[in-house]
Amino acid sequence: VFIERKFEFSCKEELLSCRGHDCPYCTKAVTRSDEHLLKRHLRFAIHYTEGDTNKFSIPCYCPDVKQSKRSHWHCTKCKKVIHRSDDFRTHLGKHDEKTSNLDTLHVSDSKGDTKLLCQKCGLLFTTSSNLRRHERQQHGSQEQPMLCIDQKNGIYVTPKNPHGARLPIHVCKCFESQTFLCELESCRDFMGIATRSGNPGKECHHLERTRNAQVYSPPPALRNDSLQEMVEKGLISKSRQEDCMSLKQKAFLAEVDCVFPVFWGDYGLSERYIYFSVYTGQKDNWCMFARTHVTFDTKSGKWHCQCRGTKNRLSCVHRYLSMWWIFQERPQLVQNATETNADEIEDMEELVLETEDAEDKHHPKNTCMSVITMTNYFWNCKRIPEQLPDDLSTKEKPLPEKFEPNEKKCPYCPGPTPPDLVLKLITRHATVYGIFTVNKGTI
Repeated sequence: VFIERKFEFSCKEELLSCRGHDCPYCTKAVTRSDEHLLKRHLRFAIHYTEGDTNKFSIPCYCPDVKQSKRSHWHCTKCKKVIHRSDDFRTHLGKHDEKTSNLDTLHVSDSKGDTKLLCQKCGLLFTTSSNLRRHERQQHGSQEQPMLCIDQKNGIYVTPKNPHGARLPIHVCKCFESQTFLCELESCRDFMGIATRSGNPGKECHHLERTRNAQVYSPPPALRNDSLQEMVEKGLISKSRQEDCMSLKQKAFLAEVDCVFPVFWGDYGLSERYIYFSVYTGQKDNWCMFARTHVTFDTKSGKWHCQCRGTKNRLSCVHRYLSMWWIFQERPQLVQNATETNADEIEDMEELVLETEDAEDKHHPKNTCMSVITMTNYFWNCKRIPEQLPDDLSTKEKPLPEKFEPNEKKCPYCPGPTPPDLVLKLITRHATVYGIFTVNKGTI
């Protein structure tokens, strides 16, 4: 159905009354809505006076011209198409029309001064750049979802970044306990600096999103019969079943949800990943609010948990709690391992633990003694002297053809280091000189 397009209007209502499902002024199929017409077209309209009538023309993105991706203007007097707003104002003047000094603005006050209106909060701005900066800084965070997952303790979950993978983070804003914290260390440092600077009420952009948070809605509770069914199908061992039941009981005593699913797909974001906020029963640097994050990839079927301090992170209790919820509410996403019984799963878990214990023996951890040894080495061998030699500041040394270390022996191991494997290596990108071997965990 052909719809006649108008490019000149005398009032906003005349523009909003245009018919059709799609916007007639855009190249791509965009739903014609009042919000789209206001933000995409009326916001950049050019106002002028014709006789005693105030009129305005809106920019168009129709495919009538070659550069349809850029906005252009249709003159209703001579049917010409102008690509720039300044040229269009000049063109209107040639038709003996009294053009005003309005810059791509569509709101005027009683004094005749033009202002830009923010559609969300109603503030007025003199330039479009100030309006865009205001919308980006003040209202850009509202586009990211914010969910309340713990009404008792004031804990929310929101995406860490407004772009890329929407990894969730926890924030706490509880007026009863006067707790205002964010999981990110950079945000806590930012609020700490603001407090020391005399602005104790300053919040990070994650905490600011709580002003538009979704009302708390409890998720479906975990049922014991579904967990027992997982054991019978060989998806979980009996020992893990006991761990899940124990942590679920702790969450019940704390009056919080043990597992809270987060579906960003319900808010127009990617549906590939399903995130879970899982109760941990403890507070640490990786779970400040006694909750951790579990991620489930619906395409690859892989799981990931951010918990730390456990030997078996790949099959931690938080992951099985999330799998319990998925098996109960979205069983089509879980692959039923009917050929594997519970005894085989327990044997595999013991094998994983033994393998990790063996790896720990070859790779020493940063224990107290290792830290002391490393600190003594830096203190004895790597200190910068108080008085530097004059050669360092007065003479320039030529660039050597080969860099050789001054220390030929490892400070922790007796004997010299192994000799060079290859003195010269030619690659597609560069020539590498002097290659030494470094054993992981020895330095």
